[in-house]
Amino acid sequence: MAWRRARGAVFCCLAVLAGCRDGGAPDASSLPATRFAWPLAGAPGRDWVVNNYVDVEPGGGARDYRGGRKTYDRHQGTDLDVPNFRWMDRGFPVLAAAAGSVTAVHDGEFDRNVACGFLDALAAPNLVEVTHGDGSRARYVHLRQGSVQVSVGQRVAAGATLGQVGSSGCSTAPHLHFEVRSITGEVLDPFLLSRWLDPPPYDVPLTLMDYVVKDGEITGEPELKDPPPNASRVAPGATLGIGLVVAGGSPGDRIEVRLEGAAAPDLLTVLGDEPPHRFRFWNVPPTDHQGIRNIAIHGNGALLARHPLVSGGPEPPADPGPEPRDAAHGQFEQVGDQGHQREERPQGARADHPVSTGR
Repeated sequence: MAWRRARGAVFCCLAVLAGCRDGGAPDASSLPATRFAWPLAGAPGRDWVVNNYVDVEPGGGARDYRGGRKTYDRHQGTDLDVPNFRWMDRGFPVLAAAAGSVTAVHDGEFDRNVACGFLDALAAPNLVEVTHGDGSRARYVHLRQGSVQVSVGQRVAAGATLGQVGSSGCSTAPHLHFEVRSITGEVLDPFLLSRWLDPPPYDVPLTLMDYVVKDGEITGEPELKDPPPNASRVAPGATLGIGLVVAGGSPGDRIEVRLEGAAAPDLLTVLGDEPPHRFRFWNVPPTDHQGIRNIAIHGNGALLARHPLVSGGPEPPADPGPEPRDAAHGQFEQVGDQGHQREERPQGARADHPVSTGR
């Protein structure tokens, strides 16, 4: 009888789903549930923003853990967007949210994807998977090419660097897809289950993540996702392109762009009910930016950034953009104008881009 009980315990431990309750060690499912630290450093809004939560709506439709629409149908993880590729290139470390053993890694894939169509969905992402003491697994997906710093079988502590944020696989912009599954493979939402040690706020105030200044026309949203160095001079006869990368905010929030010293100094956008990560741009004709000295960006009346700019004269050194910050898809709606408008509002229906599923 003793031999049978011991043999049963061995077989039970090998088959984790059966549990080890008769003379063996406790099965993983009986251990305390894993809790998670946030997997990115920095501040919400300024350095990253949650653009999609887990879809907790069974069947059709989409609903996040608060009953809101910050998700899309069948989304199985949490998407943390960084401002754009300019910030990705400076390095955004991805941190282990909990201690465990590395059970899967993949690296070497292209990491500057901006689309997730039918064929893109087949593209493999760079990723790391960590299995925790309770048998749950966390997957860190869409990592930057060549950034993975761990190997299968390695033990990692909470807060250890696993890689960097990228846009590999089925991804429309640089972000981390963080996905948790139970020992039986069920999707777990750390927000719904209160598994975060220090969860970020659901609603982020209006924040300027980055801005783009171009000597020439901004042709579309891709230039804001992967911008050139900011211009410090605009040719007298050239169009001036101005773009903003914005996080958070509420319907009715106002962003004003003032062309200080210019003939036509004011641009305006009023936010609607939109995704948490937004792009805005204007193309200002030469007659309207003559005499410009600075571009000042205000949100709800508060100064967010000021960029020196001259019209004409010798070309100063290019400005690579704002200085690096401490920290080192989503659905995006493009709003732009081909001419100069006194007031710019969201136009057209929201594009429903499948960002990342963690597959």
